Amino acid sequence: MNSDTRCLRLRTGSMYPHVTRRSRISTTITAALLASAYLLIPVRFAVAQESGDAEVAKVHPLASKEEMIRDRFQRFEDRVYRLRELLGDGEPDNALRLGRVLQRAGELGLADRLEEMIELLHDPSLLNDATDTQARWLADADRVLAILLERDSENVERKQALERLQEYYQRVDKILEQQRDLRHGAGQASTTGRMTEQLDQAIERINALLDRQADISEDTERGLDAIAQTPKQLAEQQGDLSRDTGQMAGDLQRLGAMLPQPAADAPTQQSPQGNLDAAADSVQNAEGAMQSASSSLQQGDAPSARQQQEEASDALRQAREELEEAKGRLEEQQDARELAPEQQKLADETGGLSEQMQRDAQAGGAKGQPGAPGAQGESSPPGQQSLDQAQQEMGEAAEALGQSNPQEAMPSQDQAIQQLEQARKELEEALNQLRQEEREETLRDLEGRFREMLLKQRAINESTARYDQLGRDNFTRAEHLQLADLSTQERTLSEDAASCLHILDEDGTTIVFPNVVGHLSEDMGAVADRLAAYQVGALTQAIEQEIVETLEQLLGAVQRMRQDNEQQGMSGLSSDAGQSPLLPQSAELKLLRASQLRVNTRTAAIEEDVKTIENRNVQTDSDLLEVFRAVAARQVECAGIAKEMRDRRYQP
Repeated sequence: MNSDTRCLRLRTGSMYPHVTRRSRISTTITAALLASAYLLIPVRFAVAQESGDAEVAKVHPLASKEEMIRDRFQRFEDRVYRLRELLGDGEPDNALRLGRVLQRAGELGLADRLEEMIELLHDPSLLNDATDTQARWLADADRVLAILLERDSENVERKQALERLQEYYQRVDKILEQQRDLRHGAGQASTTGRMTEQLDQAIERINALLDRQADISEDTERGLDAIAQTPKQLAEQQGDLSRDTGQMAGDLQRLGAMLPQPAADAPTQQSPQGNLDAAADSVQNAEGAMQSASSSLQQGDAPSARQQQEEASDALRQAREELEEAKGRLEEQQDARELAPEQQKLADETGGLSEQMQRDAQAGGAKGQPGAPGAQGESSPPGQQSLDQAQQEMGEAAEALGQSNPQEAMPSQDQAIQQLEQARKELEEALNQLRQEEREETLRDLEGRFREMLLKQRAINESTARYDQLGRDNFTRAEHLQLADLSTQERTLSEDAASCLHILDEDGTTIVFPNVVGHLSEDMGAVADRLAAYQVGALTQAIEQEIVETLEQLLGAVQRMRQDNEQQGMSGLSSDAGQSPLLPQSAELKLLRASQLRVNTRTAAIEEDVKTIENRNVQTDSDLLEVFRAVAARQVECAGIAKEMRDRRYQP
């Protein structure tokens, strides 16, 4: 590769980094236009250096170089024209872009102005004019180049639409989570209200039991002679009170099981569960003391009965204290009215998201963006109508909560949750559809690139075999020049493979695929170096054959995946369409197996070269050692990829 070409490649990468993205235009044609423009640079510098010298002999070589540039530019126009014809049916957008390239080049008169520069360079007195003319030509060539390298607007718009939909989806998902929390809070508030009423009733029942126990205790204190009842009758009254107290204990236990727990966002609140458990235990103790008092009364042991009755009263009073404390703790928990501002704020946020979606859709429709939500005649963006209905339900729930009526708010909250789930579902479907379109575009792009690279690689392989048959010792300057051209072609293919690798890195859903393409680019670069060094032997041809086999495998994998996508499209989108990788794991496993086989084949080829060198009794050259190290590194990479695939498959 000469210095001019190296300079050209460096300038291409620095000035137009997006050339490695999804341009469907041949990079060979792009390089042709770049060469037409930037090969003028050394000519222009030479003109500036020789402008003070009037010798015609020093000007003619510059004119000859200009003629070479003119011929190259003519070839460039011919290739653009042919490619436009080829893309006319399958890729009309790219064909239209190539048409704009030809039209703009004609309007700027780039071809005619090259003829003018040739005439100027033949006249030593017009070298300054030639310099100015070349500067203007370079500027106009950059304008044409910008058309050729412009990014596909449809892909850009689809990416922007995907980003917007993803943002909407995440915001809806967050709103849904918050609404569920509010619904839980309203449920707790409703349960708390009911529980407070039941605790009030329980306290009233405790007070009634205490009053009855006080009456029985008073009769026992007065003595049996002073009252009209017999000991048996008084014992029966005490027994009846004991049974009612036991029923009260069971009711308190059941009430405790129904208590709501404090809200997750209020860890400092204490649950009244312990108070209810303690109250139930106290009531059970009171029941036991009452039963003992009843037995003592039957036996006529008034002093013992009186002591046991006092114990029962103390236990009931302790139970009442626990119930009152439980009621206080319930009242400390979140009031329904405290939820109202949060519910209204969430309703406003939902409405704001709906309005933003509508604005974005209108802006996208005005720009004619095909990937914009709400474009193409849609009445509203996906999920927006559901968001509007959710906002309305939230507003009604906020009003009910503000009136401390959580039971009335809960149905509206349930409806809001359903509408938010529907909005999220619609956004997910829209995301899946755009992601599937993007994946199909990527696969179609890769298929075209691999097919073109395969055709060119086969031609290079055939030429390499012919030169090997001729024999390196028989090479003349013509063969050296032709091999240098082959090396340049192979280097271009290596850059094309690097462009594919960039696409796969952006996709980020596969493991083996980018690794194989990266190795493909490295192999092409290695072949380019070997061809530049006139090495056309068995090892070079073995690497070239591996390149062809790799391209065939990659092309086949992409074609099969496109067929699967078409069949999937006929049966409808799957729910995980947006998350599925560019290639399935089965295809990746096949590529990994093929990579391992290439390592095996390369190892065998190295072994044959080593035997050849040993037979010649010469030392193994450094180039062969470098190839061996590269194969060893690839073997390590294959092992690492296999481990990564295993870990990803069994990841919980």
